[in-house]
Amino acid sequence: MILTLLCCLGALAIAGCAASSPERRAEIEEAPPPGIQAWMDRLTVAHEYDPETGFIVARETVSLPPLLAGAPPLPEAVAEGTRSGRPVVVFATADRCAPCQQYKKDALNNAAVIERLSRSGVIATHIEVDREPVAANEILGSQAIPMTYLLRDGVVAATLRGQRSADDLLRWLDAQGV
Repeated sequence: MILTLLCCLGALAIAGCAASSPERRAEIEEAPPPGIQAWMDRLTVAHEYDPETGFIVARETVSLPPLLAGAPPLPEAVAEGTRSGRPVVVFATADRCAPCQQYKKDALNNAAVIERLSRSGVIATHIEVDREPVAANEILGSQAIPMTYLLRDGVVAATLRGQRSADDLLRWLDAQGV
């Protein structure tokens, strides 16, 4: 019994030393947490994990559809929405953010979403929060990404957090009455 216990303790000590080697510690520190890894496994845009920031970093940038690429900047869209009484749908992303790029690829470039935003009477716009942090903070109250905001009379009335499918986005727009 004592011999078995000593053998087990010795094996644990050896395993502990191996796990704490500089190479093993670096490998552990570089690996994303399981939840982040699960998210990364679902992405189809080129990306990598940055262990210093904990971000899933995009290695490609997906273009916005013309509807959003040619949209007025956020302050102008909000002013027009307030003046005309039309709701404003804002898509907040960042070029560095892989989930943001996936959102653009899957939902924002989806034909049904584009058609819906074109005919729904809303003003649709986009903000790149890294380029316009002041506007994001002042108007949206956040630089969270990816996020979708609905503004009525210049005030955030609803939010949709995270990367979503086109169907998720369309259901959310339905729920908001836009």
